Amino acid sequence: MTGKWHLAALCVCMTAWALSGRNGTVPVLLLISYSFYLVFRRHYRMFAVFLALMLILVVDFTFVQTDKSIFSGREKQLSGRMASLPDFDGDRLRFKLKTSQGETVIVDYLLKTRVEKERLRQLIRVGQLWRVIGAMDQPMAPTNFHGFDQQQYLKQHHIYWKMKAKKLHMQAQSSYNMIGFFGGFRQDQTDWINARFTSPSAQMMNALLFGSDQQMDPALSEAYRQFGLVHVLVVSGMHIAVVFGSLYYLFRRVGVVREYVAVFLLLLMPAYVLLTGAEPSVVRSGITASIVLLFSLIRRHKMPVSDPISIACLVMVFLDPNIVFDLGFQLSFAIAFVVLIAAPIVAQAYPSFILRMIVLSLICELATFPIIVPNFYQISLIGVVLGVFFVPFITFLIFPLCATAYFASLFWADSSPFFSWAVDALLLLPHQILLKLAQIPSLQMVYGALSGWQICTSVVLIFLSFLLWEQYRNKKAILILCIPFLMMYLVVMLTDYADPRGSVTFLDVGQGDSILIQLPHRQGALLIDTGGTIQFEKEKWARRRKPFEVGRDVVLNELVAQRVTHLDALVLTHRDYDHVGGLQGIVGKTAVRKLLVSPYHDPDLQERQLFKKLSASGTAIQLLRSGMTLQLKTQAFHVLSPLEDAKDSNDNSVVLYAVLGGKRWLFTGDLSISGERELMQRYPNLRADVLKLGHHGSRTSTSEAWLEQLNPAVGVISCGRANRYGHPHPEVVQALRKRDVFSLRTDRSGAIRFWFDLTKMSSFEHAYDP
Repeated sequence: MTGKWHLAALCVCMTAWALSGRNGTVPVLLLISYSFYLVFRRHYRMFAVFLALMLILVVDFTFVQTDKSIFSGREKQLSGRMASLPDFDGDRLRFKLKTSQGETVIVDYLLKTRVEKERLRQLIRVGQLWRVIGAMDQPMAPTNFHGFDQQQYLKQHHIYWKMKAKKLHMQAQSSYNMIGFFGGFRQDQTDWINARFTSPSAQMMNALLFGSDQQMDPALSEAYRQFGLVHVLVVSGMHIAVVFGSLYYLFRRVGVVREYVAVFLLLLMPAYVLLTGAEPSVVRSGITASIVLLFSLIRRHKMPVSDPISIACLVMVFLDPNIVFDLGFQLSFAIAFVVLIAAPIVAQAYPSFILRMIVLSLICELATFPIIVPNFYQISLIGVVLGVFFVPFITFLIFPLCATAYFASLFWADSSPFFSWAVDALLLLPHQILLKLAQIPSLQMVYGALSGWQICTSVVLIFLSFLLWEQYRNKKAILILCIPFLMMYLVVMLTDYADPRGSVTFLDVGQGDSILIQLPHRQGALLIDTGGTIQFEKEKWARRRKPFEVGRDVVLNELVAQRVTHLDALVLTHRDYDHVGGLQGIVGKTAVRKLLVSPYHDPDLQERQLFKKLSASGTAIQLLRSGMTLQLKTQAFHVLSPLEDAKDSNDNSVVLYAVLGGKRWLFTGDLSISGERELMQRYPNLRADVLKLGHHGSRTSTSEAWLEQLNPAVGVISCGRANRYGHPHPEVVQALRKRDVFSLRTDRSGAIRFWFDLTKMSSFEHAYDP
C-alpha cells in the first residue's frame, strides 16, 4: 500500500459521504466503478484493503457514531463544562457547553450592563462547570434558497440545540481534564495579549499563535476570505512547519540527538494542537507531522509524501465521519495534498521564486474551485497575485514577529508597545490596500450557485488541465492552468443565456419586502425594494462586531448566488426602512443601472449619501409616476401609482403591474385601503392573477372590494416571523380564504420563487419547510 494511501483515503471519504444520505448516489456509483476497476485489473490485495476500511467505517458509522440529540427541547436548565472560548460580542455572550449528558449545546446570553460584561469576562474560564437556566431553541434551516444552513453546519459538529440563557450560575472553577487545562491556558494567553497589545496587533497575534479569530475586524476577515487568503490567518501546516522546523533546527544545532528531538516534538505536538484550537487544519497538520516523525524513528528510508497526509485523513474520518462535510477539512486536505504533489515539480520546472509562487497559487485555486465556488459563489481575479505577497509576508515575517512579541511580553512587559508599533506599522499599508480592493466588485469572478453537472464539469476540466500542465511544464503552460476558470465561466454564462425560464423571487427579509425578478434568457434583472433591519442605538460596549444586515447578508448573497452581477433597475417603492434599509448592503457591491423612486420619496441623510454614491458610480436616478412604463428589453412594467402626493408615505408607494409568463402580476408596496380605492376608481378593469399583498398583510390594506375587483388566484405576503405587529392580520387571512385565494407567506415558507417562460407560469417553490 506504500504510495497508495491517498486512494484509500478517497474511498473512505466517499463511503462517509454515501452513509450521510446527502446526494449519496454519486459516491456509491464512484465506489462501485472503482471496485470493478480494481477487480478487472486484478488488484485483489488493494481491493481487499479498501473493502475492509469501508466496512470498518460502516460499522463505526452505524454503531459508534450518533447523529441524534438526547434532549427533547423542553429542558429549562442544563449543567456542564464550558467547552470553548467565551465570545463576548457586544451585549451577547456565546459559548459551547458540554453538558453532563455528554451532548454539546450552544449557549447565548444577553448581557444587561457593562458591569456585568466585565464581571463575566473576568470570571468565565474554559473548563469551568456551569448551570444554565433558559429556553432551548433548535437552529433553523435556511429560509432563503442560498442562505447559510446553520442547522446542518451545527449538526455536522454534533450540536442540535441552542439555549437562550436567562441566568448563569458557576458550579465549580475547574473540572481538571487535559482539554479543559489547555483550553483555559489558551484563554489566559489570548486575554494576556488583548491586555498588552494594540487591537490590530492583538487580533493578528491571537489568530496566528492561538487560532482565535473572535476579535478580528469583520471587514478585514471578509477581505482575506474574498481574495482567497483566509488560510494565512489560521494555524495550519505552514505554521507547524515553521514552529517545529525551527525547534528541530535549534535542538540539532546545540547537539541534541535526532531521535531525542523527534520524541520531544512528538510529545509536544498534541499540546500545540490543543493550544491552537484543534480546528481541522491544525489537527490534519499535527497528525501528518506526527506520522512523519514517528516514521523517521521506525524506518530509515523516506515515506512517500502523500502517505502521511492520507493516513491523517483516514484517522480523522474514522474518528468523525461527518468531518468530510466540514469546509475547513476539505480545503485543508485539498490544498495540502496538491502542494505536496506539485511543489517538487514546480521547483524543478520554474527557477524563479515569483513564478513558483504564482504556479502554486494557481494550482491551489484550481484544487479548491469545486469547494469554494459552491459555497461562496465567486473567486477573486487577483487572489493569485495577492497570495504571492501575503503568504510569505504573513508566514515568514508577521508570524515570527508575533511569536517574538508574545514571548518577549512574558519576560519583559515594557516591550509590548514597541512590538505593537512594529506589527501595526508592517500591517497598516497591506491591510489598507486589501480593504480598498475588497470594495471593487469587478475584481470578483461570479459563478453563482453551480448545479451538480456543472461541478462535475469543473472537476473534469481541472483534472485535464493538471495533466496537460504536467506534460509541458514551461512558462506557457501556466496559461493552461487558467483555462478551467475561463471555461467554467463560459459554461455558466451560456447555461443562463440558454435558459428560457424567468423567475420572480420573494426573498425572506423578515418584516420587509424584497422581490427579485429575472427575465428569460437573462434579458434583465429587476429588484423591487431591499428589505431593511432596524438597528436600535446601543451603547458602545453593547454594539456587535458585525450585526445582521439584511441587504448584505440576504439580498446581496442571493444576487451573487443567482449570478446577478448587475441590476438593470432597482425600484424603491417608498421610504419605509423595512423597504429601503438594505440598500446600504448593496451599494458598492452590485452595479445598478437605474434607481427608480417615487417623486414623493423623501430620503433621509443616509439615503441621500447612498444615492450620491450610486450616481457617482454611473447609476441613473429616475422618478416614477402613474402612467409611466419601465421597459426592460421586451418586458414592460406599468406604473399605476403614485397618483399624487399622499399624506401617508405608504400611499406614495410605487405600484407596478406586469404580465409575466402569461399571468398578471401586481406589486403593491405598502399601499393602504385608501390607495387601493383610488386605483380601483382609475383602473376599473384592473385584474391580477398574482397579488403581492400590501403592507405585509396588515388590515390597513387588502380590502374586500380590492380582492373582489382584482380576483387574484395567488396572494403573497412578505412578513417576519412572530413580528410585533401581528402581520398578517387574521381578517386579511380570512378574506383570502373566503375567496379561495392560494396564499403564500414568507414567515412560514421562507423565500418563494415562481418560474415562468414566455407563455406560462411553470411552477413555484419555497425555501423552507417548517
